[in-house]
Amino acid sequence: MGDKNGNVYRGERGGLAGLSNLGNTCFMKCLVHTPPLVEYFLQDYSEDINMDNPLGMHGELALAFGDLLRKLWSSGQTAIPPRVFKGKLARFALQFSGYNQHDSQVSF
Repeated sequence: MGDKNGNVYRGERGGLAGLSNLGNTCFMKCLVHTPPLVEYFLQDYSEDINMDNPLGMHGELALAFGDLLRKLWSSGQTAIPPRVFKGKLARFALQFSGYNQHDSQVSF
């Protein structure tokens, strides 16, 4: 699905897949269902990535998230395991490694 550049568009049959629960992945469900993120990452965003920033992630996390969204929107499967994205995230934010829950909360 999509055009010759690999862009996937809303309205096609994709987007029916969900995420397999690998533990500590609830926040990913929020991310993959945020329309502005979906629209951005289903387009060609490669020129926006700063691969040279020595303090950054060299685009690894953005590329993994984009790949995950493309799989969700074009797979035809019912569930996609977010292993690669979860692994990249854990490399850069150790609190997301393993299966501990990190639910969001508001403190007053």
